[in-house]
Parts: sequence; C-alpha cells; structure tokens
Amino acid sequence: MDTALIIAVCLTQFMTSFMGSSLNVAVEALATDFAVQPQLVTWVINAFTVMTASFLLCSSAFAGHFGYRKTYSTALLLSALSCFALVFCPNFMCMLLGRALQGVVFSLIFCTSMAILVANISKEKRALGIGLATAAVYGGLSLSPVLAGFLIDLLSWRSVFVLAGCGLSLAFFLSLKINDSRTSGTELKFFDLALSFAGVMLILLSLSLLSYGSLIALSALIGLFVFAYFLYRQSRQDNPLLPVGLMWRNHPLRWALVASIFNYMANFSLTFLLSLHIQYVLGLSASMTGLLLIVQPFMMMTLSTLSGRLSAAIDVHILTLTGMTMIGFAFVMLHFMEPTTSLMYMMCAQFICGVGFGLFSAPNTNIVMSSVTPDKYALVSALQALTRTGGQACSMAAATWLLSHFIDAAAGTTLYIYELSYTISFIFVVSAAAAFLGSGACLLGFKSEQRLHRA
Repeated sequence: MDTALIIAVCLTQFMTSFMGSSLNVAVEALATDFAVQPQLVTWVINAFTVMTASFLLCSSAFAGHFGYRKTYSTALLLSALSCFALVFCPNFMCMLLGRALQGVVFSLIFCTSMAILVANISKEKRALGIGLATAAVYGGLSLSPVLAGFLIDLLSWRSVFVLAGCGLSLAFFLSLKINDSRTSGTELKFFDLALSFAGVMLILLSLSLLSYGSLIALSALIGLFVFAYFLYRQSRQDNPLLPVGLMWRNHPLRWALVASIFNYMANFSLTFLLSLHIQYVLGLSASMTGLLLIVQPFMMMTLSTLSGRLSAAIDVHILTLTGMTMIGFAFVMLHFMEPTTSLMYMMCAQFICGVGFGLFSAPNTNIVMSSVTPDKYALVSALQALTRTGGQACSMAAATWLLSHFIDAAAGTTLYIYELSYTISFIFVVSAAAAFLGSGACLLGFKSEQRLHRA
C-alpha cells in the first residue's frame, strides 16, 4: 500500500501544481481562442483561487467527517472529470464556471493529500514519502512552463487539461488501494461553514471587482462583517473550525502564518505577469515563454532540497527573513523592467526571487510545525494551507483589479502595450511592498521566539 499511496500523492501534487502553473503560459492562447482581452484571462486563474480559498475550511470539515481516504478519492475522481470537461468549453463564461467548480473540488485535495500520506505510510518510509511529495510539487512548477509551452504551441491549451486529467485519473485508481476507513467524527456545523465560505468569497471577489462601483465596496464590507461574525462564533466554541485563540496566543505561529500570507500575496501572480510581458510586450511564443519562466521554480526546487541542511546550521527565522527580503528586492528589480530591458535582467530577478522563496518556504513550515505539540500538527497544517490559498487568491484578486482598472486600449495596439507594461510595473511595486511586510512579520516572529527562550 505504501508504494501506491506515495505514487498517488506524488501524482496529485505534480498534476495540481502543473495545471495551475501551465495556465499562466496559456494566456495568449486562451485570449485568442475565446476572443477576449488578455487581462480578462486573469479570471480563469482568479475564479479557481477564490473558490479554493473560500471552500478550504469546508473541505477540512468534510474530510474530518467522512474520512481522508473517501474524501481524497472522491476529490481525485471529480477533479479528473472536471479536467476532461474543461477541454470541451465552448465559450469564456463556461470556462470561468468550470474553473470555479474545479477550485471547490481541488480544495478537497489540498486538505487531504499530505494528511492521508502521513496518516497511512509506515514510519520507515514517512520521510521519503514527504520528501518525494514536496519534490513533486516543485517538479510540477519547474516543468510546467516548458512542457505547457510546447503543448500549447504544438496542440492547444486544451491539451494541458487532457494531460492533467489523465494523471489525476491514474492517481484516483491508485488511491482505491489505500485502506483508511478512519473518521474523526467531526461534526458538520453547516451554519459556520456557510459563514466562512460566504465571508471569504465576498471579500476576495470584491477585491477583484472594486473598479466596478460602490456596490462592490458594499459587498466587501458585508463579507468582512460575515467573516468577523464567523470568527466571533469560533472564539466561543470548544472545537472550532478555525482556532482563533491558538493563533492569537502562539506568537511564533501567528507571525509565521502572517509571513506565509504575504509571501504568497507577493509571489503568486509573478508567473502570470511575466507571461503577459513576454507574450504581449516582447511578442514571444508560448514555448519560449515557458523556457524563460523556468528559472524561478527551478531555484525554488533546488533551494528547498538544501533548506534542511541550511536549517541545521542557520536559525530558521534568519532563513525566512533573508528569503522574504530577497523576494522584495527581486520585485523592486522587476518594477524597473521596460520593453527594452534585456531578458538576462528578467532572469536574474527570477533567480533572486526563486532563491528567496526556497529559503523561506521549508523553514517557515518548520517554524509552524515546531510551534505546537504533535496533537496539533494536522490543525496547523490546515491553517498553513489556508494562508497559502488565501494569499494566492489575494494576489490574483489584486492583479485582476489593477489590470482592469488601468488598461482601456484594445489588445495589439501600441497604447495597449504601454498600458500593460505600466500596470505590470505597478503591480510589482505592490508585490515588493507585500514581500517587505512579510519580512517584518518574520522579524517579529524571530523576536517573539527569542523572548520565549529568555523566559
């Protein structure tokens, strides 16, 4: 069972990261095929991330109630079917609806894949399994720009979903061999689940649509009120979905989660924005775009594999602080990128950003897991997944709003290229600010850890 489990989880991790990153390269192909402005293609990614973040707490509750294996297998089957269904999308609205539903399904995978691996693998193979699953994520991120670029140029963007659907189908059949019938009997508190889903969704959608008028701002306020009421109810429950008290009292955990949010807010839209720059401003193909975008994920994968050794020699808080600061400086570099800037300059900025992310990611996870007792591991893993998807959704929401706010010209015109280049440059400033705020959170976490040791 161990072998089937490891392969299933690794396939899942690879295919989910592959498909998500591949769509960044497919911007021009999607815009051309559906005859929409390129900035509208952000919604293909945004619809997915918003729904994933909104449904994550619900997914965690469902997994606890029905069991990890049953939830995991069902999610794999539905995700594979959704990939095949998206191949036949006739128009852009159908694509957006399909991606939104896919985000709901994938949130079930994100909640259960690593949990089912840790819960069911033998102790002798546990370290190997976790290492392979982590490598599969970064492998998917590293290979997707190149592989997707060639698939899109040779076939079409639809081939990306076919490949992902085949991989997830294989993972589904392998998951059927997992013998895990255990359930925690978690009570499904439907009112609280509805509050969390509605609050997060209203907030994130409103961020993306702020340029459409005052009614959108009102919906954002309603979302904040709903989520605040949800947090109030959670603070008064013995077994809450979201442990507000734990996050508030545990300072190292709190600042590590805050840093994680800012990290993904800064980084997640980078590949999409660089894809826009390369394909529309520079006029290069999807396959060439993929080759140019491989630098950052490759460095993330390389540094993540070395971070364990670095953590043994250097304090993990120093590693996270260094990583976030490097990410901030990389975005400052990208802010000054112009249509005439050399490709080497862009690749150097990606290199610095990838090194920074690699230095931050694994040590930050180490801080999160080390800040609680073993019985809280599953809980803080879910919290970290929530900060990751929430940061990603905020990143794409901000990018979507800024692109729609600043760009009025028709695609292909000289004015469009100018407006696009200016907007991308402005978004990189916002990303740099988020990264430096993350550095501040890392520093505060470092100081809180030092105070705990002195006490």
